[in-house]
Amino acid sequence: MSRGRESLVGVVIIFSTLVAVVGTLWLQRVNFGRPQIEVDVLLAGVAQLNRGNAVKYLGVRIGRVDQITVDGAVVRVSLLLDQNEDVVLPEDPAVLLGPESMFGDWQAEVVSRPDFPRYPFYEVPDDEGPNVWGGYALPELSRLTASAEQISDNLRGLTDRLELAFNEETATALASAIANLDTISLEIRDLVVQQSAVASSVTASADSALFEIEQASRVARRSFERIEEILGDAQIDTIIANVRVASSGIQDIASNLSLSTSGIAGTIESADSAFARLDRISARLEAGEGAIGRLLVDSTLAIRAEDVLAQIDLLLQDLRENPRKYVRLSIF
Repeated sequence: MSRGRESLVGVVIIFSTLVAVVGTLWLQRVNFGRPQIEVDVLLAGVAQLNRGNAVKYLGVRIGRVDQITVDGAVVRVSLLLDQNEDVVLPEDPAVLLGPESMFGDWQAEVVSRPDFPRYPFYEVPDDEGPNVWGGYALPELSRLTASAEQISDNLRGLTDRLELAFNEETATALASAIANLDTISLEIRDLVVQQSAVASSVTASADSALFEIEQASRVARRSFERIEEILGDAQIDTIIANVRVASSGIQDIASNLSLSTSGIAGTIESADSAFARLDRISARLEAGEGAIGRLLVDSTLAIRAEDVLAQIDLLLQDLRENPRKYVRLSIF
């Protein structure tokens, strides 16, 4: 019975030892015969990373931390990654160390360097191999606490400076400046109102001037129309013809008187007839009949007629001096 018990105890001890060894290897994620590749990561520090911590990519465990050594001023971390054809690592890989859980466990996560441009990943020298990546460790809670304390001290100092800057005199000066701004804004508003009134007055004056110009243009148009009517009236030609006939009669009378005194009676009769015709013409002119009569009665029309005749004289003179300007003769 003693030997059987001893054998049973021995079997239990061996089995317990095997279970412990296998459990330890399982907890350390030891690879049992699966191919692995080794990758070195260079960092300025590893924080709380330990051997056996998980290596993850996209949240999936792909390996473990094998070795952590100090290489001069750099920490070299050796990672053992499982070879899996389904896992495609990024073209520019880097390793980011950070907490895996709230219980102090850390992990090494493989990331793409361009996805985290603000993190200062370690720059790998050119003489290192292709399986050497740069890494960066996130600050620990203690470092964050220290940074928070430093930020608090900075805020306290800034608050003290603000209290020194914004004292009672500063508040009074600030209130005075605000009051001055209110006064300036009111003055600017009054100025805008005044300028608006001036602009309205200028617009009204411009409208009145345009109306007067329009009225003057209408009067000028009517005057030109009346001048055209005067020039186109047939009575002017008749009066001019009568004056011409009268002048020719006077010339005949003078010639008859100079040639012979025997025809004085006939000359007198001709003169009487001519003077009678002149009297009739004068009476018609004084009565304002015809275009010339209106010209004699209305001085404005006479002045305008003189201007028109002067322009006609200038036109005739220009026609005599520059006939090619008005008449173009082409044989072919």
